[in-house]
Amino acid sequence: MRYLQRLSILILAACLTGCAGISSKPVSSAAPASPQAADHGVQLTVDTSALLLKQWKPDGSHITPVHGRLLLDNRPVVNAIVHSSQSQIDVPTGEDGSFTLTVDQSLLAETKIRIASLKDATVSGRRLTAEMSQRLLASSAMFSVNYPVEVVKVEDDPKDASKVRVHGQVIAGSGDIVSYFQVDKYRMGGIVKDANGRPVENAVVWFDRDQGEGFGKSTPSDQNGRYSIFYWPEDEETNLLVTIGTRKYTLPEGRVFKMPENTSVEIDITLPEEGTVINDQPPYLVSRTSPGAMYTGVLVGLNLPKDVPYSVTIPNKKGEFIVTVAKKVWKQRPAFFETRMSKFVEGRLTWGDTLPAGFVQPAAEDPKHIPFKYDERPAHSTAI
Repeated sequence: MRYLQRLSILILAACLTGCAGISSKPVSSAAPASPQAADHGVQLTVDTSALLLKQWKPDGSHITPVHGRLLLDNRPVVNAIVHSSQSQIDVPTGEDGSFTLTVDQSLLAETKIRIASLKDATVSGRRLTAEMSQRLLASSAMFSVNYPVEVVKVEDDPKDASKVRVHGQVIAGSGDIVSYFQVDKYRMGGIVKDANGRPVENAVVWFDRDQGEGFGKSTPSDQNGRYSIFYWPEDEETNLLVTIGTRKYTLPEGRVFKMPENTSVEIDITLPEEGTVINDQPPYLVSRTSPGAMYTGVLVGLNLPKDVPYSVTIPNKKGEFIVTVAKKVWKQRPAFFETRMSKFVEGRLTWGDTLPAGFVQPAAEDPKHIPFKYDERPAHSTAI
């Protein structure tokens, strides 16, 4: 499948043009048209609308240039300063209005390009008028770094005739392994109390294995004495200590705490009234397993207003997922978005599980206008 092509796009506003409707031919979705009126005399172009998301490589092969050009009434704008939302480095336009941005293809992102400054800019050797500057500063362009998406089939939802089940797939690059939404860390939390049972504020709980390996420390305990750490537990012996400022509380010499494997845990700690040695017996040190884990990874959703409900499954190892949405909504061919989400979940999730409506939301700079390819053959279509 040839998804990404080098192409020149005339971008006259902040978003790409959209499409809607149903056809018996392959269709694709794109970003909605911008409500802002276009200035057809300003041409801010980039040579790609989308780059394939890649894994980070030590050789730097995930870094790539994106070329663009800035024209005003078909004349190059020279020495305009171009800014990319994904970079702190601004670049000037050359004698032909061209510029080059450096893009990290390992970062899932939608990048907006705008004009940061026209202080030294010229057109045909002349300084810009206020009206010309205003027109140029209102222009922008966008491109995204994301995985392509294919829609494999669309079928009626057997549980609700008003909905469809859209079977999609995330397409990764050759050799790339995508980390889809899965357990990343577990939570260790609890309460730190003094000898009289009062919560201790600003206490930090530390742990490490094998003299420093697996080191971690909690957030300072709040006014209720609560602290938390997110970590990857292993069935190993762990050194456990508590600090308050420069004061350090430890377990008795030669004693360690054995973390349970593959679960979150609550550890309530009572500090001694005298000295700095924590009594490692209940009720002074109490531990119990607790539900939930921190999940991290790539998820896919539909670029819809928050008040339009739909559900989506966690992509499996092949990147396959299912979106369940109202037929009338799917009829408009909404674009997909992709996000790399980290979220603490109380229950257990696995690939293929259905996430509730509203669970998946894009971050500000996530790619939200990902087109999809779908060969709407009769065997795969549904009556919508």
